[in-house]
Amino acid sequence: MSATDDVASATDDVASATDDVASAAKPFAREAEQVGVAGRPSRLKLYAIALGAVTLWGASFPITKAALDYTGPTAVAFLRWAISAAVLGLCLAMVGRRNPEQSLTEAGRMLRLRWRTVAWVAFVGISLFYFLQNLALRYTTATNAGVLANLTSVFMVLIGATLLRERLKPVEWAALVAAFVGSALVSQGAGHLQIGGPGLLGDAMMVVAAFTGAVYSIGGKGLSERHPPVVVMTVVAAAGALFLLPVALIEGLNLAMPLRGWALVALLGFGSGALGNLLWLSLLRELPASRAALTLFLIPLIAATLSVTLLGEPVTLLLVIGAGLVLGGVALAQRRA
Repeated sequence: MSATDDVASATDDVASATDDVASAAKPFAREAEQVGVAGRPSRLKLYAIALGAVTLWGASFPITKAALDYTGPTAVAFLRWAISAAVLGLCLAMVGRRNPEQSLTEAGRMLRLRWRTVAWVAFVGISLFYFLQNLALRYTTATNAGVLANLTSVFMVLIGATLLRERLKPVEWAALVAAFVGSALVSQGAGHLQIGGPGLLGDAMMVVAAFTGAVYSIGGKGLSERHPPVVVMTVVAAAGALFLLPVALIEGLNLAMPLRGWALVALLGFGSGALGNLLWLSLLRELPASRAALTLFLIPLIAATLSVTLLGEPVTLLLVIGAGLVLGGVALAQRRA
């Protein structure tokens, strides 16, 4: 049985696990209707929600790489976010009956008022980011992609220092250097630091994708400050999928995939896209953003574990050291953020 078959067969187990996670996320629909709900969730439930979100996001790297065996990178990105938008839209339709502020009507109002902002945020944060990430996964390993994606936090600090003229302390500059040196070690640890080599190209694409993620996070913050996050996520996901559609058609959008291919894409759309974001939003309602962000450091660990066990990707000492430098630099950058 091939590594792709292993991943595909594992999707049933992951899908059933997401049902359990979805049960833990059911309070989201009720909590979204009112700001103050008596009795905060237990610490165990918060841990379960956090673990569910980062597991779904970490699993997206090996699952995406496996899905690329059935269709192109842009097609995977388009289908993922089209499914996510549909699921999130259904959530808005259900919640909106009782809470007009989180409804499809509110989504339409936001789109009318801020369509320019929605357009560029969706293009940069969904279309461009996932086009680059999925294309990168054609050339690099899912392990490398999971580690290098964490550079988004570092780029956010760097953008603040250069464009917003925020002053950095020496330890913060050291954190940035450590993160980028660690990125080089991650690439070298996988044998990718070869001029003109496909692995280096994939790693470079992933670094650029992380930069677009930082631009998206900074520039799109205003939308979430003016509208409920789940409304923003629904509209941005739909717009991002729409931007991806023409490129996917040019690439050759293959809808005649076998059941395993559709299972992988559906898992990305429902799990990593829709359910992952709903779990994350419910977590942010109970924890400060800085504390919740600490759980994101589990993503490369989960991505690497699944990539090694299901895809048979190699792990070297140099890669582990590089990953440690990246995550250490990101941790210091996150403290400033």
